[in-house]
Amino acid sequence: MAIIGKIRKHSGLAVIIVGVAIAAFVIGDFGKKRVRGTDDIGVVNGENIPYVEFNVKVEKNLEAQKESAGKEKITDQETYQVRQSTWTSTVKEILMGNEYKELGVTVTPEELFDQVQGRQPHRYILQYFKDPATGQYNPAMVLNYLKNLDKMEPKAKNQWLAFEKAIKDERQETKFNNLITKGFYTPKAFLKREYVNQTKALKVFSLSADLASIPDNTVKLTDEDFQKFYDKNKVYFQMDEAYRDLDYVVFEVKPSDIDRKKTSADVAQLFKDFQSSSDVMNFTNANSDTKMDTAYAKKGKFPSQLDTLLFAAKPGTVFPPFELNNSWYMAKLIDLQERPDSMKGSQILLAFAGTGNEKITRTKAEAKAKIDSLMTVLKKNPALFADAAKKYSDYPSAKEDGGDLKWFPDGNPNFDPFFKAGLELKTNEMKVVETRIGYSIFKLTDKSKSVAKVKAAVLTRAIEPSNQTFQDTYMKASTFAGQNKTPETFEKASVEKGLQKRSAPNVREMDSYVSGLQSAREMVRWAFAETTKIGEVSPVFDLSGKYGIAILKGITKKGLQPLEAVKPRVEPSVKNMKKIDMACEKIKQAMASAKDIASLAAKLNVKVDTAMVTLSGYSRSNIGREMEIVGKLFSLKKGEVQGPLTGNYGAYAVYISEVIEAPAKDNFIAEKMQQEQNFNQRAAGALYSALEKSAKISDNRLRFY
Repeated sequence: MAIIGKIRKHSGLAVIIVGVAIAAFVIGDFGKKRVRGTDDIGVVNGENIPYVEFNVKVEKNLEAQKESAGKEKITDQETYQVRQSTWTSTVKEILMGNEYKELGVTVTPEELFDQVQGRQPHRYILQYFKDPATGQYNPAMVLNYLKNLDKMEPKAKNQWLAFEKAIKDERQETKFNNLITKGFYTPKAFLKREYVNQTKALKVFSLSADLASIPDNTVKLTDEDFQKFYDKNKVYFQMDEAYRDLDYVVFEVKPSDIDRKKTSADVAQLFKDFQSSSDVMNFTNANSDTKMDTAYAKKGKFPSQLDTLLFAAKPGTVFPPFELNNSWYMAKLIDLQERPDSMKGSQILLAFAGTGNEKITRTKAEAKAKIDSLMTVLKKNPALFADAAKKYSDYPSAKEDGGDLKWFPDGNPNFDPFFKAGLELKTNEMKVVETRIGYSIFKLTDKSKSVAKVKAAVLTRAIEPSNQTFQDTYMKASTFAGQNKTPETFEKASVEKGLQKRSAPNVREMDSYVSGLQSAREMVRWAFAETTKIGEVSPVFDLSGKYGIAILKGITKKGLQPLEAVKPRVEPSVKNMKKIDMACEKIKQAMASAKDIASLAAKLNVKVDTAMVTLSGYSRSNIGREMEIVGKLFSLKKGEVQGPLTGNYGAYAVYISEVIEAPAKDNFIAEKMQQEQNFNQRAAGALYSALEKSAKISDNRLRFY
C-alpha cells in the first residue's frame, strides 16, 4: 500500500480514476442565457465534450486530490486547478487520440508487460518500486505487488489500472514524438549555408542619428503615421484570447475585540483541561489547530518565545498560554535528550509468518530463536556480519548490499526501532530489534554528533473572526457596492473610506487568481458576462475570508485589435518611428556633402561604431540588433558609404571596410548533430502545442464554472 500511496500522491503522472463521481449542479451564468443544445462544455475538432461526462472526470479527480492530500476538503484554488488540469488532459486525449488512430500508433499488451516487468522497465516503475533501505529499484517488489493485486480492495486495483494507463499513454506519446524527430534530416547544403551564415563576417563602420536630440513637441503625428505603424506590426495586436481590466477594493474580515475576548476565554478553559489531561499528546492532537509533531526537535523549530523556554526547562514543565502572530500557544515539555541527527547501520532481517511475505513460513518463536543464535555467532566474530546478511537475511536487497541501511535521519518512522536501539549502542555494537516485518540484528556503524532535542506537546488556537464579524463586514461591503454604482462615486468612496483601490489588468477568461486575490473565479465570470459593460460596478464577491467589489475598466476582445483600441498604447512607438524618419532625412542631407563615414559623423555630431557582423550572430553594436539591416548589409558593396538605412530602433549610415569569407570546410558532422539535437529538444515541447494551436477548440467552461 505504501507504493500505491506514492503513485496516488503523484497522480499527475496518471489519469486519475478514483472514487464515485456525481455530476455537479450548474451554477448561474451572470446574465448569459443558456441556449438550447449548449450542454457541451467544449468541442474539439468537431468532437463534443458533454458537461455531465466532463464533470464526472472532475469529481473523480477532486476525490483523488483529497485522498492524495489526506484531507476531507480542498480549497477553492485547488478545485480550480483540478478543473483546469481535467480540461487540459481531456483536450489532449482527444487531439492525441486522433493522431494515434490516424498514424496507427499503439502499445500492445506484450509491450505494456515489458514496460512493467521487463529487463528495462518504464521510468515510472523504476521511480516507485524502490527499496526503502537502498533507494534502488527492486523488481521483486513489482512481482510481489502484482501477485497480491487480486486480494486488494477495489480502490487499490483502480489506482493500479490508472498507473498502468499512465505508462501506456506516456509510451504512446514517446512513439509519436519519435516518429517526428527520427524523420528530421538536414541536407548538407543547408548545413553549409548555416555554417557560412555563422562564420562569414563583415567589418562595418556605422553611425546612428541621435533620436533623443529631436524634441517630442516637434513630432507631429498624423493618422497616416499610426496606420503605417499598425500595418507593419499587426502580428503584435493579434490576441489569442480575450482580456478584461479590473479595479477592485477589498473588505478584510478581521477578528473584532469581542472575537478576541471570546477566544481568550476559550483558551483559558482549554488550558485547564490541558494541564489536567492524563494523555497530553492525544489531547493536543484532538484540540490543536495545527497537527502536533511527535518527533524530537532541535532548537529553532518552535516559535521564538517558546523555543527559549523549552530548552531551559525540565520534562513535565507546562507553559501557560501566550499570544503570538494572531494565535494562542500553550505547551508541555515531554522529554529532553541529547540525540544525533542521523545514524548509519546494517541489519540482518528474519521475517516470520504474518508479516507480509507469503514465502515465509517460520513462526515468530522460530524467528526469535534463530536470530538469537545468529547474534551469538556474530558477537564472537563481528566480521561475518555482511556475509551472514547475504546468506540469511530476508530483506530483498541484502544479497547485494550485505544489509547496509546507509544513513537514516532522526524522526523517520520506518527506521524508528533502529534509531532507538542506536541511541544506546556504541559504534559497531549490535542489538536484536523487533520491527513490523520481523526480527533484526541491527549493527550501528556510525552516528552524527548528538545535540539537545526536545519532544513537546504544543497546542495552538488561532484567533479567528466570528460569524457575526463576517456578517458585519459583508454588510459594509454590500452598502458600499449599493451606494457607488459609477466609476466616479466608486473612486471617491474608496478614498473616503480608506480602501486601497487595486488594479488587475489583462485578466483571462479562465483565471481564478486575480492580482492578490486567490479565489476570484466568480469575479472573473462576472467580468466576462455578456451583460457586464465597461464602467459597471459588481456585486459583493466572497473571496475566502474577505469580500471584494470590482469595476470593469476595459475589454479586449479575442482576435486582431482595431487601431483605435491600441492607439494610446502605441503612440510612443509611433512617435519614435516618426523620429527615425526625421533622422533618416538628416542623414540623407548630410550625406550630400560628406565624403566619408568620419566626416558624416562629424556633421551629425555622433560617434562611429565599429563591429564585426555575421548573418546569424548577434553583435553588441547598435546596428547588430537590427536584424533586417544586418541581412541587407550582406547585399551592399564594400568601400562605399551606404544609407540612410531605416531600422526598428534608429536610422543608420554604414561603411563596409572588409568582407571575411567563411573558411573552406567539407565536414559538417558536428553541425548536423547539433541541428538534430536542437530540433529534438524543440519538438519534444512544441509538437503538442502545434496540434493544439491548429485545432478548432470551442471552450464553453465560462457557462458552467
